Amino acid sequence: MFLRRKVLKEASDEELVGALRGGHQASLGDLWDRYAHLLFGVCMKYLKDTERSKDMVVELFATLPDLLRKHEVERFRPWLHTVMRNRCLMALRSAKNGQHVPDDLLHDVEQDDAAEARSHESTLQELERAVEQLNEGQRICIRLFYLERQSYQQVAEHTGQPLDQVRSHLQNGRRNLRLILQRSGQTGEQTHADQNA
Repeated sequence: MFLRRKVLKEASDEELVGALRGGHQASLGDLWDRYAHLLFGVCMKYLKDTERSKDMVVELFATLPDLLRKHEVERFRPWLHTVMRNRCLMALRSAKNGQHVPDDLLHDVEQDDAAEARSHESTLQELERAVEQLNEGQRICIRLFYLERQSYQQVAEHTGQPLDQVRSHLQNGRRNLRLILQRSGQTGEQTHADQNA
């Protein structure tokens, strides 16, 4: 689909964003390698059109340096997903109405993107605080499985625990996260762990 280089930088997304803001254009390529295929999937979900989806991804990356100069982005991945989704929705509305979307309206959407990303950031911070309240076994397994995307087997090897114990920690950890978030008023939010379970 999209060509990706085999070797990715070890820098975090946020470090790459900082470098890109500082004029390091190669960082844009590293972010492309990480997210072009994921964003293509987002576009296909909404647009159901391969070529248009490819164009949307290319257009977003073409404007990414300017967007990052305009917005303070603390967590790049959820912010980028939100921007792509909102652009797809705008494209669908425009096609449905047969109208050109004015530039100032696109600017308003970008502002909405930033607001939604800030809200998402708040939820992520709440989730991070909740994870810290888990017991050590659950906390380690949750972090390795959901944040570092390790498999059950990899988590078992990393922790030295049997697979059944890893599964138990993950199941109990998810349940406890829900309870902690409900107590803190996040009852309407579904945790990332739940979404990936």
